[in-house]
Amino acid sequence: MLFRRLLCAGGLLAVLSTPAAFATNGYFAHGYSNTQRAMAGAATAMAEDAMVVSVNPANGVWAGNAIDGGLSLFAPIRDYTATARGEGAGAGILTIAPIDGKRSQRQRFYIPGIGYNALIDERSAWGIAMYGNGGLNTVYAGNSARFGDQLPGFQTECDGTFGGGNPLDGASDFAGFCGGGDPNASVDLIQLFIVPHYSRKFGERFSIGIAPIFAAQQFESKGLKAFAQFSNAPDRVSDNGQDFSFGGGARVGVFGLPFDWLAVGASYQSRIYMQRFEKYEGLFAERGDFDIPSNWNVGLAFQLPGKQRLAIDYQRMNFSEIASVGRPLDPNRFVNECALPRLLAAQTGGLLGDGGARPACLGSGQGPGFGWRDVEVVKFGYQAVLGSFVFRAGYSRGRQPIPSSEVLFNILAPAVPEEHYTAGLSFRVSPRLSLDLAVMHARHNPVSGKNPLSNVDANLLTLLGSGVLPGAVDTSESFGSDAQDQDLILDMRQYELTVGFSYRF
Repeated sequence: MLFRRLLCAGGLLAVLSTPAAFATNGYFAHGYSNTQRAMAGAATAMAEDAMVVSVNPANGVWAGNAIDGGLSLFAPIRDYTATARGEGAGAGILTIAPIDGKRSQRQRFYIPGIGYNALIDERSAWGIAMYGNGGLNTVYAGNSARFGDQLPGFQTECDGTFGGGNPLDGASDFAGFCGGGDPNASVDLIQLFIVPHYSRKFGERFSIGIAPIFAAQQFESKGLKAFAQFSNAPDRVSDNGQDFSFGGGARVGVFGLPFDWLAVGASYQSRIYMQRFEKYEGLFAERGDFDIPSNWNVGLAFQLPGKQRLAIDYQRMNFSEIASVGRPLDPNRFVNECALPRLLAAQTGGLLGDGGARPACLGSGQGPGFGWRDVEVVKFGYQAVLGSFVFRAGYSRGRQPIPSSEVLFNILAPAVPEEHYTAGLSFRVSPRLSLDLAVMHARHNPVSGKNPLSNVDANLLTLLGSGVLPGAVDTSESFGSDAQDQDLILDMRQYELTVGFSYRF
């Protein structure tokens, strides 16, 4: 109870009531403070503001007495393209209606952050920061999905990108593919961190820091009810409103000044264990589990002539350790061990197939996720002080997390940018108060792959007999990608404007 009250008292409602959507380095923000956002997040070995704990809690004792706050206007432009199936395509399980550049709605989001840092004495400091760690948001209105292509009696077309609505044009839906709910496919994930921290110097050139992390998440999905019959909790897949989960972890860091012209830093954030999303335990693997992955970073900061600095950071985010995020979709296993038995059970009143819980279905301990791989990012930041002005610029590059084999589900989470360009300016209004400005642009980076369920090497009799009738044709390899599958292309570009302040006391 105390844990929940701390989160709420820290401003959970203030942040979560303002929709936010990060999707930069995976779903982690490229930076959290005004300074970090202007330098592409290269701040592990710098102590420029009161939000240093977001990258390295050891830096607090060097940051002095400060309050920093900012508000970002974030504009992600997300879309997908779905091509037609190949001319020789046969039966299909799921085909998204061909469309060129279907764009997600809701392209403006507001992201606040604030930090407080105070010296206890000349050798130690404490503080607290609140910021959005990351998230995902897409809303695709319109389009449609076809189920059972060239399967007589089963073929139908449903409203919505993933068929979450009703059959189109009065079409029959013998197999019950259509979701019958909200047709607009969408997900909305927001993460909030509240992070108190303590740092202490050892000698004159070294410090360590520790920061317990209190985390909260909000999630909602819509337009995915067509997947309900392929879930172990069919009533907890989609259209259930907002759900919240709470959890905790920790970050530790070190900082050192081996030379007057060089600072070094390193930080590690543990896996943050979260409560399950109970309203969506039929969607995410491990019954709605959605922990926040561990990550670590190291950095160097060089003092250059003329009040200039150059910062270089390396960061690694371990998305693959979280089943809901990292577990791939195995189309052969998903269809043979979940979809076909469920469909047969539904159409035969349980005489054929198995309608019970199955390990290959959505929501199970071994169920499919988004298939994300780990992300590594290299960041470069530059800073120059000229009178009352501080000029900043940055660039980062990393491999995006989505393999070409995982584009189908990642229409909902197209976190494909790999390069970020940033710049910023601070103006010292008085010896204590500065005003900050930062901008960011993430280049578009299309990722294409096959929809492995749009063309299968099987006909109706083969599908109905698979695993049920004696001597049935083996379909264990019938559902992988092939040349006749439709192509899916995911893309995203991003723009961000941040305004804020820094106050020294």
